[in-house]
Parts: sequence; C-alpha cells; structure tokens
Amino acid sequence: MVKFQLMITQTRGHLKILFRLIFSLFIGISYGLSVNFDPTHNRHELSFLSTLDIEESFLNDKAYKDLKNNYFLYKKGQLVSILSNASIYYPLIKEILIKEGVPKELVYVAMAESAFKNSAFSSARAVGMWQFMPATAKMYGLRVDEYVDERRDPIKSTYAAIRYLKHLKARFGKWYLAVMAYNCGGGRLNWAIRKAGSDKLEDLLAYVPASKRYRCPSRKRRWQKCQPLPRETRTYIRKIVAMATLAENERTLTGLDASHLLNRGSSYPMATVEVAPGTTLSEISSAIDIDEAELKNLNASLKYNFVPPYVDKFTIYIPYNKLAQFRQDFKPSSDNQKFIVYRVKKGDTLSGIGSKFGLSYTMIQDFNNIRGGLISINQKLVIPITKGSVVKYQVKKGDTLSTIAKKYRTTVDKILKFNNRKKKIIYVGEYLEIKR
Repeated sequence: MVKFQLMITQTRGHLKILFRLIFSLFIGISYGLSVNFDPTHNRHELSFLSTLDIEESFLNDKAYKDLKNNYFLYKKGQLVSILSNASIYYPLIKEILIKEGVPKELVYVAMAESAFKNSAFSSARAVGMWQFMPATAKMYGLRVDEYVDERRDPIKSTYAAIRYLKHLKARFGKWYLAVMAYNCGGGRLNWAIRKAGSDKLEDLLAYVPASKRYRCPSRKRRWQKCQPLPRETRTYIRKIVAMATLAENERTLTGLDASHLLNRGSSYPMATVEVAPGTTLSEISSAIDIDEAELKNLNASLKYNFVPPYVDKFTIYIPYNKLAQFRQDFKPSSDNQKFIVYRVKKGDTLSGIGSKFGLSYTMIQDFNNIRGGLISINQKLVIPITKGSVVKYQVKKGDTLSTIAKKYRTTVDKILKFNNRKKKIIYVGEYLEIKR
C-alpha cells in the first residue's frame, strides 16, 4: 500500500513537470510565431532587404536575429520612445527621400545614427541627426560657422545626407554598401572588400578567427589585427534592418502598446517662414504664442537665440498650426537692432570692446550675463549693433573689403567713403570704421 501511494505521488510529480514543459513549449512556440515566424513580419523584412540589395539569406544571420529579439524583448521602451519622439521628423524625412528618388527606408539610417535628435553629437565631432563630420558637412554644402551649424538643421542635413548616400551608392553599386560606407567611411569599406575578397554582405560580416585577421588600416591601431569591418559597422547594418523590421510591423507596434504610431502621417507638422537678419527667437515665440525652448529645439542649427546678421533672409521652422498666427501677428522689430558674435583676443577688455562697437561695457555684460569684468581669450560675446552706429573693425588675416562689407551688411564703396579712402588695399592690424 505504501509503495502504491509512493508511485501515485511520483506520477503526480512527473505529470506536473510534463505539464510545465508542455506549457512552456506552447508559450515559446506562440511567441516564436508572433515575433520570428509571423508572415507579416517576414514580408516587411524581405521587402526591406530587397530595397537595400541584401540577399534573403541574411535572415539566417544569428547576430541579426539576436539583435532584433533584444530590441523587441528588452528595449521595447526605447524603440517606442524613439518613434514617438520622431513624430515630427519621421514623415518629413520619408517625404524628402521619396522626392529625391532614393529608398524611403533610408530613414532608418537617421534613426540608427541619432534616434532623430538634431542635438546629437559624438566624441568624434559628428553632429546632428545624420551625424556629419565637419569636413563632410562642408563638402556637401552645410554651413558651420560662428552663428549656425546646419548639421543640426533637419531639412538641410537630410538633403546633404541624400547627396552623400547617392555618391556612395554610385561608388559601391549597392545600397547596403552605401549605408555601411556612411558609417565607417568609403576607404575603410573598400579595404574591407579587398580583404574579404567579396562585397557580399555575408562575406563582409563573416567572423574571421584571430589567427587570420588583418593588420588594421587605422594608424591608431597599427599594431593590432582586426576584422574586415569594424564591429560598430557590423552592428550598424544589422541594427538598421532590425529597427526597420520592428518599426514598420503593425503586430509589433500593437504588441508594444504603440499602435498609435501606426497613424504617423504622410505630411509633417512643420512650416517654414523667412525672417530678417538679427531677428530673435523671443520675438517669434511671443508672436506665435509658443515656448522659446520649443522654437529653439525646432531650429537647433542656430547657435544663439537670434538669426545670423550676414544673411538677407533666414528660414525658421515653426509648428504648422502656428503658420496663420505668424502671418497675422509677427511684426519685424522696428528698432533695427541686430547682433554679431565677437571672439575675445589677447589684450581685450570689456570697455575696449565696447568702444569698438560704440557701446557701454555694462550693455555687453548684460547681453552676455557676465558678472564683473573678467573675460577670457577666445570667449564669444554677443554684441548688439544698432543701425546708424559706428563699428571699429580691426582687419584680420584673410580679410578683404568685400568680406568685411558682407559681414556688416554694407558695401565696399560705403566703407571706403566713410574712411576717406580711394584704394581698396587694406592691411592686417589696421582699423576701419564701419557705419551700420
């Protein structure tokens, strides 16, 4: 009898274990069907792969599958946060990509680069939504100076990124190669293709044992050996495909309680308006009744809270629903006060700088929130300039009368006349008086 009861107890225990195993298997299969084997999910993957010229066999890449599941299982809050914050820029970028005749799926390059943040910057000095380096930004027509950094301009930087990606596509022939070159540079990708003996993605991503690795092309790592592609780039292309697969999938977003993101519009809630040089963001924000910080976020390319003084007109981004109010209520300032940025030089004092611009040193203190009279070399000061005032300008190396006239929005003839000069020759270190 005791043995019989013992057998029943053991059987019950085995049944419980078996039931748990069956239940776990059922949950696992259900989850697998909903995430990895969902036909809708797979259709998006295949479409995206085809767009980037990636072969279907990429879906078997273990690192890619692990990354995708990692985003789904552990970083779902991050994914939803990125897509929610991108509500303005996501449709804007897709619209521009379509207009320019490139795959709209390249929007996920910006997502991988910066999570659609115009304020993003890296330790390597890459800045903005598309993470442009200074030299590349200049090459593709983005202005970076004392007043603006157009790498942070969502529209201008997108057009520059498209030109760059088109160039890389023409050079390497396939979109996935263009995307990887965008991350690691054309030279490094070209080296990787030579070492791998192929430009196929699976060959470039293939693991190379330590004994067969190659001496790295970077001078900083000249004593080390490495894979053909940097780890960052190998993760980069996988991350872009994973993000696109999850962000474009209806079942994924519904499962993340983010079905509202399915209503991302085809048009973007931003409007562009033109304002005069020197216009302040506070003037605009007051007229359209929004917080100045929100307006500054939309116009992150501005380094200060005013428009550069050297332009004829400057484009400002405002919420689309404020466009009618801007047209009705915004009135350009009548005080004709503009601003320039002055970089402090050796020997400068606040009173000396004030005398150059016909201002009191206290006014310069107020504009720059300076307590006391201490300033440092290379410090940048915002200087208010009123129309009709006289500025004393010291000629620097590389200056011409034309560049000086453009900076102060006047003409060469007016500068010559005001300084009682006939010749256009100027010398480094001399002073010119310029009437505003």
